[in-house]
Parts: sequence; C-alpha cells; structure tokens
Amino acid sequence: MLNQKARTGLLALTLAGSLAVPAAAADAQSATQTTDLLTRGELLTMLYEQEGKPAVNYAMDYSDVDGARTDAEAIRWASGTGIAGGYGDGRFGPDDPVTREQTAVILYRYAQSHDQGFTGAWAFRLPYTDAADIGEYAYEAVCWVTMEQILSDTGDGTFAPDATVSQEAGEQIMEQFLTCAEF
Repeated sequence: MLNQKARTGLLALTLAGSLAVPAAAADAQSATQTTDLLTRGELLTMLYEQEGKPAVNYAMDYSDVDGARTDAEAIRWASGTGIAGGYGDGRFGPDDPVTREQTAVILYRYAQSHDQGFTGAWAFRLPYTDAADIGEYAYEAVCWVTMEQILSDTGDGTFAPDATVSQEAGEQIMEQFLTCAEF
C-alpha cells in the first residue's frame, strides 16, 4: 500500500498530467512534448517518498541536476544506493521521459535493495516478440517485473522497451509494484 507521501506525489503527477491546455497553446505544442509522460526524476521521487525520504550523504555530480531541483534529493538517494544512475556522460536526464525498460530496471533495483528479486540460478524466457530488443542490462529486471505482473506486454505481444511511460501508467505500475512486492 502507498504511504501518504507517495499517494500525494502520485496525485500531483496525475493532476499535472491532466491540466487543460488552451486551444491556441495546444496548436503550438509539438508532438514530442512530454507533458503527460513520467520522467526519470518523477519515478525516483515516488520511490524516495515510499522509502521515507532518507537522508543521503552522497556527492552527486550530474551536469543537469541542480541541487535546488525538487527531485534532487531523490536522484541523490537513487544514485547513492545504485537504484538509478546517469548516462555515463555526466548527465542524469531527470526530465527525460522514463522508458519501460528503465522503469523495469529502477523498480527491480529498488526491490533488490529490499532483498527481493532473483537469487541463485534461474532461467526465464520472455514471451515478448521483441524480447531481443531488450537491453542486456535490463533483461533480468524485465524478467522479474514480468514474473511479478508489474509490467506485461503492450497489448500486441511486445514489451516495447524504448516506449515511454505516461504519468497515468506510471501510477498504475507503482500501485501494482507496491502491491505485489513486500516492502
């Protein structure tokens, strides 16, 4: 079950994603604008709040994460605990829409930080027609979120690892994640 802070964060995300846009402004928006997409920073903020916003002593040095950002402590926490990391070029991408593959990895690493996930030898063949498109770094995580029924196919037999996650879908994924996992 979501704690009160996580519920408040999810509600805020839902409201932010559902704000009406005036007709004139809608014409000016590009098709690639991420108004209703869940960002990497927002996903980490939900987990950070679920964790109780622990104090973190980790020197974070991402060129695109200002310490005054509302999600800066969540990013610091996730980076310090190994739940999420940057792109390897000094950037974290806090405002980048989170992909299904990234979501799987972040949730799986969070679960592992709570002694959940696969242990020992295991084998799992993913049922998706695009399973070969899932990054090697994410395969185990996708197996786990599939097995736990946190994420599944997109309705057409694919996992769509590079597809982005809407804020509404992110809320549903988090609800399912927190329901099935034992935190």
